[in-house]
Amino acid sequence: MSTIKTSSVTSKSTPSKDKSDNPYVFRFAPSPTGDLHIGGLAMCLCNYMLAKSNGGKLLLRIEDTDQVRRVENADTKLIRDLEFFGIKFDNKPIYQSTRGDIYKKYADQLVNDGKAYHDDGAIRLRAPAKTTIQWHDLVKGEMKLPGLERAPVIMKSSQLPPYNLAACVDDHLMGVTHIIRGEEWLSSTAEHIQLHEAIFGLDKTGKRTHPRYAHLPVICITEDGNKRKLSKRKDKEALTRYFIENGYPTQAIIEYLLTIYNTDFELWRIANPATPWQKFPFRFEKIGSNSPLFDWDKLNDISKNIIANMTCKQINAAIKDYFAGEDSLFRQGGGYIPPVVFEKIFTLLAVDRGTDRPRKDIAKYSDILTEFDYIFKPLKMTPLLEKYAEIVRASKDKDTWFTTVKERATEFGFKNVREFTQALRVALTGREKSTDLYTISKVMLG
Repeated sequence: MSTIKTSSVTSKSTPSKDKSDNPYVFRFAPSPTGDLHIGGLAMCLCNYMLAKSNGGKLLLRIEDTDQVRRVENADTKLIRDLEFFGIKFDNKPIYQSTRGDIYKKYADQLVNDGKAYHDDGAIRLRAPAKTTIQWHDLVKGEMKLPGLERAPVIMKSSQLPPYNLAACVDDHLMGVTHIIRGEEWLSSTAEHIQLHEAIFGLDKTGKRTHPRYAHLPVICITEDGNKRKLSKRKDKEALTRYFIENGYPTQAIIEYLLTIYNTDFELWRIANPATPWQKFPFRFEKIGSNSPLFDWDKLNDISKNIIANMTCKQINAAIKDYFAGEDSLFRQGGGYIPPVVFEKIFTLLAVDRGTDRPRKDIAKYSDILTEFDYIFKPLKMTPLLEKYAEIVRASKDKDTWFTTVKERATEFGFKNVREFTQALRVALTGREKSTDLYTISKVMLG
């Protein structure tokens, strides 16, 4: 058995090749088989950040050769969701289903070269002599896997290739220098390297020309004490639509994923609190190798901090956009918020905003419906509230209001101002804890 070590250099020129000379060209290549997975967003984000951090490019390719599994309009929704998260590409999307002639040319050339053969309407790559394939993975380090021991199909009877040939040819023609993908692809890397060599050969120095690989750990959860990958079918947190529809700020999702995939992002954020996340210097060497667990507490803490530090103008616009937008579950359910109610929400959200200790009431915009639920319900005017409303309407400011409440607590039948204000809080909101009582009183009774 021979051992083949691989290196990563720029691929040699080939006819019809339209590639960039940029030493850092990345690609995101999803299949249009449903909604965008949070893991897919994470992989795309890592590619995007590595491209930006290295002055490179990020290209989009839609891998739609499997027409049976294709979901109608999934590609359009996927591109829309990525744009929603602020990820932009340096090309118009390339659709593999339109490139059948290109793939057939390469498959036929392999047959002509004796490297592939026809078999029942398909074309198979000849398995080379038994080898061990070695390469340096930018995350996993030195890797070694057995080479091909079978003859994989590279062109189906439908005249469209499976993933292996199409991806190999497109990566080469697009000038992709780095393939960043989930570690579930690790076991197929040896095959992809050998297929690339069969098609494109070696460079003039005898070195291999395949792109560099980086296999990233995938996001998991625990179930019955065991760790498993997030499932679109089982887990709400697996789909990015869940976060969009519930009103998580896109920045919160992005920054949560950055904390997962670059270990020094949190320290960078502390040192650069106002710097856009796009400026973070994302690095290969800071990508961990262990599969992270999805952490709701961590995500919600990040999201609360981001919302708390928005200006009044920013939070008001975000809230209005969310509740009026078609992506909102509230809007999808036929909900409507009148302008007067929006103004009440804006008033409550303004409490302590812009101070050194801003309130952290909500982790997502839909939390408005639960955190401030009393705004959306008819207020039952009890004798206590009828009498208290006179104080609220007569108070010009918070200090005047508090002085009056303190002086008249016993008149209302309470031992002290603390008991009085607590009773008022419960009467107005139905809860024992809430934001500033004076502001609530003005909103509900003023």
